[in-house]
Amino acid sequence: MSKIEKVIFDLGKVIVKFDPRNLYNKVFDTPEDTDFFFKNICPWEWHIQQDLVYDTKPATLKKIEEHPDYKYAIESFYGRFQEMIVGIYEENLKIAFDLKQKGISIFILSNFPGDQFDIYASKNKFINEFDDMIISGKVGLKKPDVKIYELAIKKFICDPKKTLFIDDRPENTESAKKIGFQTITLDKPNKLKEYLKDFTF
Repeated sequence: MSKIEKVIFDLGKVIVKFDPRNLYNKVFDTPEDTDFFFKNICPWEWHIQQDLVYDTKPATLKKIEEHPDYKYAIESFYGRFQEMIVGIYEENLKIAFDLKQKGISIFILSNFPGDQFDIYASKNKFINEFDDMIISGKVGLKKPDVKIYELAIKKFICDPKKTLFIDDRPENTESAKKIGFQTITLDKPNKLKEYLKDFTF
């Protein structure tokens, strides 16, 4: 394997702790109500479609039309989206910044609705410490579409063979691997330091 010159990080479940239940445990009285909502009202498939857009309001309004009885809960999905983000994996962020100190360029490639990312970034200045970033909701492409990795090659001026991409979802790392990136599928956030031992910097 080639020596790594650049590292691209996903945000959710790699750098940022993301847990939708942190919000909906406050919205609903029981876990069963939350389960029903995520299964039947605002399922994951609906949310990830908003990773392609900047403005989450149209999807919210459309969903309220479909389920008016759940108006408050649906409004909360993006109205209180930041409450789904419950912190940072401090060790992983330190690893990223230690790599930067050693002269390795670090980047973000994240599926994130554009408006929600801007709110998050405005309150979390560590985002600005990365050398550059691609946010799906700002470019109209999302992982695992190979086109977003092709965009990363151009925007980050990177050679995939010398670039490590770290993501928690296997379909995303598989897609990146197909066009030559070295990858880590981070199945558990606390394993990053261990997995990095397999690579040469």
